[in-house]
Amino acid sequence: MKVPRSLCQFQKLKPRSFSLPRHGPPVWSRCYSSSSSSDVFSPSKFESIRAEMLSRPAQLSWDVMSPTNSSLLNIALADFLPASCQAPAWRAGARGIESVDPATALPQGHHLVYFPLQKTASALCPDGTDPLHSPGGPFERRMWAGGSIEFNDDFRLDSRSVVCRERVDDVSVKGAEGQEKIFVDVLREYMRKEDFESTGDLPVARGIRERRGLVFMRGVNREQARENLALSAKGRGRIVKAPNAPDVSISLTPTPTLLFHYSALTFNAHLIHLDPEFCREVEGHRNLLFHGPLSLTLMLSLLRSQLDADEKIYKIDYRNLAPLYVNELLRVCLRQIGREDGSVDKGNSRRWEVWVEGPDGGLSVRGTAMSLRSDK
Repeated sequence: MKVPRSLCQFQKLKPRSFSLPRHGPPVWSRCYSSSSSSDVFSPSKFESIRAEMLSRPAQLSWDVMSPTNSSLLNIALADFLPASCQAPAWRAGARGIESVDPATALPQGHHLVYFPLQKTASALCPDGTDPLHSPGGPFERRMWAGGSIEFNDDFRLDSRSVVCRERVDDVSVKGAEGQEKIFVDVLREYMRKEDFESTGDLPVARGIRERRGLVFMRGVNREQARENLALSAKGRGRIVKAPNAPDVSISLTPTPTLLFHYSALTFNAHLIHLDPEFCREVEGHRNLLFHGPLSLTLMLSLLRSQLDADEKIYKIDYRNLAPLYVNELLRVCLRQIGREDGSVDKGNSRRWEVWVEGPDGGLSVRGTAMSLRSDK
């Protein structure tokens, strides 16, 4: 099936009256449909969307494993994390890139600030997101639902050429008629140039393998956005708390500057992280939303701080349960729950619970992780 020039281009929609950054030609014809948010969504229509999305070709994002991105992430997080959670090079006081040993391993989780989306502003959806993932109108609102990562091999800060191969791996729909949500499973494989050239389109065993779960919801009109905003201002009606106390935790209050720095480092133009007016008037959120991958970055930073010298993170699975907002306290928590073999005092692996709580103490992100010791 031939993919249209804009992967999510349908019918033109008249612009809404909220402010958007001006970057080249208007993009209102992309990703949105003139269909009403209450339009009937038949199973056959979904199957057509699913088939089209699964046929979209993989996209490649090339990069160089320079120390620069990792060092900038360290700087962005330095005021928000204790020294024990900062990456080793930063803890050692390495201010200059020339002082980073090429053999230094990329801190796990720092791959998120490499492999930026390589599309112009006019090629993005109106909310600043990647059209590769979008099912099109009326499913206009995108949220990060969760994901998983397997660290099968370390990258080194040796300026080697690397690539991320990304594709839509699965598409599903859930919800009652008129309230459907489309879930998009995105597979990202990070590898060295030589591994990519030797395997072609085949999966690779080395590098990093990541799945991202995105959920797309129907767009809302201004009245619905105001209703959502009123509900958001009241906070969560039902608070679910973690069943156990953490072994260790860190608390921080994210600022607009932190969100901007992380958006810049990840080349993320999603307006829910950048434009408060868009959040309130179009999406119905009370303020800028904290990034899903930034929550992941913090959880991995806390977990790294508890590992032994011969130990590293092997995998993490997580779900985003409720939004987090700028200027609101959050707490990142960690608890060891045993070895992979069920024991707590032997073996080469450890299992962990990791989660993030909002200002009300309720769960916003919940995950599990496994760490491995290197073979002696």
